[in-house]
Amino acid sequence: MSDDELIWGIHAVLDFLRDRPRQVRELTVQKGKASPKLQEIIDLARSQQLRLRFEPRLKVPGAGTVNHQGVIARVQQVATVPLDELLARLDAVSPPPLLLALDSIQDPHNLGAIIRTAAAAGVAGILLPKDRSAPLSGTVAKVAVGALGRVAVSIVTNLDAALRQVQEQGFWVYGAAGEAAASIYATDFSGRVCLVVGGEGKGLRPLVRERCDHLVAIPMAGGMESLNASVATAVILFEMVRQRALPL
Repeated sequence: MSDDELIWGIHAVLDFLRDRPRQVRELTVQKGKASPKLQEIIDLARSQQLRLRFEPRLKVPGAGTVNHQGVIARVQQVATVPLDELLARLDAVSPPPLLLALDSIQDPHNLGAIIRTAAAAGVAGILLPKDRSAPLSGTVAKVAVGALGRVAVSIVTNLDAALRQVQEQGFWVYGAAGEAAASIYATDFSGRVCLVVGGEGKGLRPLVRERCDHLVAIPMAGGMESLNASVATAVILFEMVRQRALPL
């Protein structure tokens, strides 16, 4: 996100107001819109003495037609964590942590859904490539429905090098690949694990694929070859959670 990123939608804005009010710079509410949740936003903004404006019409610049639900917030940059710092945090964590790396997820709706799933699955951190990912935009925040601030995100310059660093810290790296021979249901996901999920359509890039210790697939019937990236991530992460009995 840029320093003056816009987010919109009742759930996304409520998340910031409840958990990170200091990051909210300004709220704009559409006149004539009314709902209990929207009134809660207004009341929270007033109690926190935030700048609050009412406008007859709302438009999100540069976002086209979006369902803003009558509220837009201007927020400070969502904090990310350097990879070194993230791995240092996990050095003595018990039970063994679970990481998620995303290779070229460029659809902001998929990215938001994946972040929401990762938070629900107890993922300790997400690795995103700097130049091959959808930005942490307002659309991502809205789809993530409050999860963006609940899981650490590390932006890395080179995903292959970042995965090598993860491996050096004792993580096994598993790449999701539809053609892989190994089923996720026959794979042992114990220990320190990092799941890598590829982008829409093309999947894992060759260098990232080669970096993985193992490739795994979701068994599917009826000749289906692949699932949407966010759906596949959810299926695999929660199989890992089931096996590892991670407390949620």
